Amino acid sequence: MRAAVLAACLIAGPALAGEAPGKPSTDPNPIVTIEGDTLTYIGGINAAGLTALSEAVRDLPRGQVTKMLVNSGGGDTKVGIYIGSIVADLKPDLTIEVGCFSSCANFIAPAAASITIRENAFLGWHGNDRGFQIVAEQKGITLREHLRASVAAGAAESGTDIEAWLDEAVPTLEALIVEEAALYDRIGLPNDTFAICGVGDRFENRLSGDQLGWGFSIADMARLGLPPVRYEGPGAYEESPAFRHWLIQLTPEECQP
Repeated sequence: MRAAVLAACLIAGPALAGEAPGKPSTDPNPIVTIEGDTLTYIGGINAAGLTALSEAVRDLPRGQVTKMLVNSGGGDTKVGIYIGSIVADLKPDLTIEVGCFSSCANFIAPAAASITIRENAFLGWHGNDRGFQIVAEQKGITLREHLRASVAAGAAESGTDIEAWLDEAVPTLEALIVEEAALYDRIGLPNDTFAICGVGDRFENRLSGDQLGWGFSIADMARLGLPPVRYEGPGAYEESPAFRHWLIQLTPEECQP
């Protein structure tokens, strides 16, 4: 398994395996279409999706796409950065159906001009690549040591030469951290607090049931520098059934180390 792919799997975690009602799509063959002014992306964030998206926008007249519809449970972080760059070029008004989680929330949603969350849909995070570095620092160990501990059991089971894998994985992950920072800078975000807020040992025991990660109120997403967000459902977004089912609520104050 290539280092970048395994790094993405580490972030995605087992909670994203399989589909469930109300869970964002991780289909390995994403549906990517352009109809009029609307770009649709449904499925996992992966090479197939990037290829389909690149082909769809290659000869696109400038300014045609002003809207984007997404339903994605995330996936490969490097691909997510590339897709986020394409979205940053288009700068569409983004609508989230069902959910936008993981790499979708890390790289696609922040690159949009605005975000609309449909009733009983959600926008949620569980860490970006810099999260690995943060956890290693919290533990007082190197990134290499942290990755070794994270994959040791699986490597032993599969017979993988873990040190050879780490020789590739560590510089690959370090490069991805630089790439995601460059995307955030290009978008004009003040920092990546929204994507790393809940990583590490401060919140890992707060998830329960089907919860996958964390989310923020509409007001707090504005405070974190994300594009303007609105929720189409009744009541407060953070009180919606999808939010409560899949996410814990964090605040910018809780993101402070």
